[in-house]
Amino acid sequence: MKNGFGLIFSILLLVVIGCSCPSKLAELGKKKETTPPPTATPYSPSSTPVSKGEYDISMDKYQQIKIGTSRSDVENILGGKGTEISSSVGGGVRFSVNKWEGERYKSIILSFKNDKVMSKSQVGLK
Repeated sequence: MKNGFGLIFSILLLVVIGCSCPSKLAELGKKKETTPPPTATPYSPSSTPVSKGEYDISMDKYQQIKIGTSRSDVENILGGKGTEISSSVGGGVRFSVNKWEGERYKSIILSFKNDKVMSKSQVGLK
């Protein structure tokens, strides 16, 4: 008797839920999105083209920098601190990478270990 009552109750519950689903689905279908559609932002290039970097760099200055050169000597040669790209400290050792940008996409990139040049690279220098 208890099993029969539970079975009938379950079937009745499913029928009631099933009957109300189409109305709920129709109600959900009528709701409109409140999020506005995306709008395109027109591209406008900068009015001042980038042609001159902050530093006056050259191949001669690049060649003055040797592996082991101190950071202060590099800053004197290149005329400033450059832009720090990354840095980390681990095991009491400080690593950093700095970039000096010149005109027409010329650049010098130096990596330092405890403020001494560890590696160097350049782009566009002649």
